Amino acid sequence: MTEQYLPELTEPVSLHGIAGLENIPVRAGIELRPLMVSDAQRILEILDTDPTIRERVSVASKMHSPEDVAEQVETYQNDEHLIRYAIVQDNSPIGLVSFWRDVDNSFDAPDAPDDYGFGYFLDPANRGSGIVTDAVKSIMDRAIEVMHVNQFIAYCEDNNPGSIAVLTKVGFHPTDTVLEEQTTGWVERKYVREIL
Repeated sequence: MTEQYLPELTEPVSLHGIAGLENIPVRAGIELRPLMVSDAQRILEILDTDPTIRERVSVASKMHSPEDVAEQVETYQNDEHLIRYAIVQDNSPIGLVSFWRDVDNSFDAPDAPDDYGFGYFLDPANRGSGIVTDAVKSIMDRAIEVMHVNQFIAYCEDNNPGSIAVLTKVGFHPTDTVLEEQTTGWVERKYVREIL
């Protein structure tokens, strides 16, 4: 039996160059695709419908105008460790999922380039039907198929039961690690889902 050795990478491969991470089906009529500047109006409508999203989701706290959304699109397009997906239903965004490699994170935690994290929000009109749960699960399933993943991570405030429920449903567990987000000052608990 011949053993195969994968070449050791000195730098992680750009998430944007990994086939299979572009568009991801979630369920009938719903898919994930990279966030575009043309999504700005709809994303802002969602954020204006529920202002608490900006108080709980880092990227949402930076989106107040079409120019802000365009800046966030440009930021992720220039960051090889980050993809921001629009959750799209019937060709219209109903939410957002950020998928990121755990390097240079906003919690000043040590880099872990084989760990991948999530952040998300959803239009209140679409909550309660498991869309975010299915979207996160779809990204995890696809990521495991197309690249090496040590574990998935997320950061969540202890007083955010909706987000905690999503994480629990897809196999995340809370840790004892609580960190302060550097740009917002939010104190959030680290959640992990190890890959067996």
